[in-house]
Amino acid sequence: MKKTNLSSKTILASGILLLALLGACKKDGLESKELLVYAKGEYGSTNNSVVAALTQTPVAVWGNMSFDIPVYATREVAADVDVYMEPNSSLVAQFNRDNGKKALLLPTLAYQINSNRHKIPAGSTVSDPMTVQIINAASLTDTNGYVLPLTITKVEGQDKGVRVSTTRATTYLYVPYNYTNVDTTQVPLAGATMSRTGWAVMVSNTTSGALGPAMLDGSNTTAWRSSNSTTAAKWVVLNMGSQQTIKGFKLVPNYVATAENPTQMTVSTSNDNINWMVQGIWKGTGPASSSSATSPDFKGVNFLVPVKAQYFRFDITALVSGGRVGIGELYAIQ
Repeated sequence: MKKTNLSSKTILASGILLLALLGACKKDGLESKELLVYAKGEYGSTNNSVVAALTQTPVAVWGNMSFDIPVYATREVAADVDVYMEPNSSLVAQFNRDNGKKALLLPTLAYQINSNRHKIPAGSTVSDPMTVQIINAASLTDTNGYVLPLTITKVEGQDKGVRVSTTRATTYLYVPYNYTNVDTTQVPLAGATMSRTGWAVMVSNTTSGALGPAMLDGSNTTAWRSSNSTTAAKWVVLNMGSQQTIKGFKLVPNYVATAENPTQMTVSTSNDNINWMVQGIWKGTGPASSSSATSPDFKGVNFLVPVKAQYFRFDITALVSGGRVGIGELYAIQ
């Protein structure tokens, strides 16, 4: 009798174990022991995307135009596996919903794909890549950006049981819109220095004895210096008095305190001091240690294409160190 009860318990336990194993086989998680083929984004991506970080400028488009997108297997394949990947316009809305975007479908005339069929060779977990090339980047001017969902549609191979993951079948090539009219060089442009008669400046905040007009006083030994707050905004608005066409600006660093100099600024323009157009982000460095007020390390904020405006705004978003920032002198190049 005891032997019969033991056998019943053994049978019951075996049945529970069998059911658990069958349930595990139905899982589509990438930790499954099944052979799944799946897509993934670039390293660090949280939304299975590859970002095409292109920058539109008035004269060209900067950035990488070619993107290699492989597919993966959850384990080494015993035999070659052919994987088919296709653009999938139906997932644009899902991408936008999941990421809080309003991206448009990347137009077919803006890209080309080398092949829709790719191979994971025997003994490997990675396929040869699908190469997507942006061929008409200058046309991608919608400020909402663009996205191209690429979905694994089919797999074929002799490795039994291989199938497409139902949760990780798509990679998104995302093309955000970035524009700049600010050059990457900080060497001042050649040209005539504009008269500063009639100019006025407004600043976000100041340090006593180092007010905004110090940027226009003709002395390299004085400077506008902001407050020492690490959280308060730091900005300068220049009013030229009337619309002027300029190629860029030449700045004398703040030699009152050389650590208090900008290294990044968003540059915007306006004709009414209300409606602003962002021209781009300037990135530079603090003054060279060998420079001085008598031999300054001039910094150029240069436009790729000359700009016509009355107001110019510099929002300082990074500085050499500390919480205070300043500018010694501000000139314009025509």
